[in-house]
Amino acid sequence: MIPARHRHLGRSPRGTLAQRLLRGGRYPFDSCRILSLLGPLAVLGLTWTGSPLSAAAQSDSRPHVLLLSVDTLRADALHAYGFRHDVTPSIDGLATGGVLFEDALTTIGKTGPAFSSLFTSMSPPSHGARRNGIALRPDVPTLAETLSAAGYSTAAFISNWTLRTGLAEVHRGFDVYDEEFDSKRNLFGARERSADAVIDAVTQHLRNRPARQPTFLWVHFSEPHTPYEEHDEVDVPFPPESERDNNWQKRWRYAEEVAYTDTRIERLFRELSGLLDLEQTIIVFVADHGESLGEHSYWGHGKNTNWPNLKIPLIFQGPGIPKGRRSTSPAMITDIFPTLLDLLRLAAPEGATFEGRSLTTAWKAPSTEEAPLRFTVGDRHTAWGSRTRQNYEHPKEISLQSQALKVVFDFGSRTTVYYDLIADPLENNPLSEPPSETKPPWRRRLANWYRDLPKYESKTGEISEEDRKQLESLGYVGAP
Repeated sequence: MIPARHRHLGRSPRGTLAQRLLRGGRYPFDSCRILSLLGPLAVLGLTWTGSPLSAAAQSDSRPHVLLLSVDTLRADALHAYGFRHDVTPSIDGLATGGVLFEDALTTIGKTGPAFSSLFTSMSPPSHGARRNGIALRPDVPTLAETLSAAGYSTAAFISNWTLRTGLAEVHRGFDVYDEEFDSKRNLFGARERSADAVIDAVTQHLRNRPARQPTFLWVHFSEPHTPYEEHDEVDVPFPPESERDNNWQKRWRYAEEVAYTDTRIERLFRELSGLLDLEQTIIVFVADHGESLGEHSYWGHGKNTNWPNLKIPLIFQGPGIPKGRRSTSPAMITDIFPTLLDLLRLAAPEGATFEGRSLTTAWKAPSTEEAPLRFTVGDRHTAWGSRTRQNYEHPKEISLQSQALKVVFDFGSRTTVYYDLIADPLENNPLSEPPSETKPPWRRRLANWYRDLPKYESKTGEISEEDRKQLESLGYVGAP
C-alpha cells in the first residue's frame, strides 16, 4: 500500500480533483470567527476530576504529564478555534474536557527556538537558540530537567529534524530522547518521522517503563509542515469557486494535513488508554508556531511577527483543571513551564528566569491584574548559516502586543508600525502612529524590553553535513 504522504493531488479514491471540485464546499479558514465549541469529546471521553498532589507524596500518586505538540499548526485550523468544518474532533475533545486559551502566542515562528522557549520560559534572545540549528544555552534549566530531578521518568518522541540532539539541544533532562528518522518526508530528501511511527515508539516505551513512577511524555507530530499532502482518511470540503484563488489548493491540503493529524491523535489516545492512567494525566496540547498561507504576501513561518505565524492553539486538561472552559486571558508558549510547576506544586529550579507566568489564575477567579504584554521575534535568516556563529545580531523584527494594540519594529528599515487589534484583528492596515496615546509610549516599551534582554551569544560550531542537508531540504538553510 502506498503511504498517504506520497500520493499526489487528484489521485484519491474519494474522486479525482475535478470530481471533488464539483462537490464544492466552503473555504477552510475564517480567521476572525471564534465559534462556540461544538466538537464532541474525543473517542475516549477524556475528562478528569480531582486536584494535583504534592511532589512530596508517593511517586505513584503524582499525576503524569503529557506534552502533545503539533508542528506548524495555526490555531484557526481547528474547529474549536473557528475552523468552519468539524474535522478535528479529537483535539476539540481535549478542549471540551479542559481549558482552551483563545489568544495564545509563540515567541517565534521556528521550531527549535520555539520549543526552547517552551522548555525554559524564555525568549529566543535570552535562551540563545535564535534560529533552527542553534543550541539552547547550557546554563539554563529546562522543564524536563526539573521534572526529572523531581522523580519523573522523562521521555520524548520527536518527528522534526530541527529537534535532533546537537541542534536545538532541547533533549536535556530526558531519560529517553527518541529521534529515529527512518523515512523521507518528500522526494527532495527531508526526513521526518510519521505520526504512526511516533505512536509506535511511544507505546513500545510505555510497555517497558517503571510502572509506579510518574511519567513526563513529550510527543511531537509534524504532519502539517510542508509539503502539504492530502490523505485518504479525511475529507475536507473544497471551497466554492468564488473563494478560489491561485493558491487555494495549498490551503486545502494544509487543512487536510491538520484533519489527518487529528486522526493520529485519536489513535495515540486509544493506544495510551491501556498503558497510562489518563485520568491522572495532565495534558498540554500546543503548537510550536503557526503558518502563513499567503497572508501579508508571505508563505511559511519564521521571518515576520504577524498573527498567522504566532497565534497557536493552547489547551490544558487534567487533574485540577476545569472542564469546558474558554479563557480570553493572553497566553504564551513561555507560560507552559511555570503553569505545570504550579499544577504539580513544584518550585522553580535554581537559576531559572521565567519570562512567562502561571496560567492557573486564568481558570480561577477573574484577575484584577493588568493583562501581561507579550513580546515576539521574527528572525532575519531562513535558518542556520555562516553568520549564525558570529556575535549576536538583531532579528528582522520584534513586536509587542496587548489584546488591543500591537507595535512592530523592523530593524532593516528602522520603521515602526502599529495595529489596532480591535478594529483590525488580521493586521491588514498598519498605522504609522498608535491609535491612541499611551504612556509610556509603546515604541519605548518595546525598545526597553529588547534593550534589557541578555542577548546571549551562541557558541555553536559547525553542524554535520547530514544536518545541513536535512535542514536545507526542509527550507531551513539559506540567506536572509
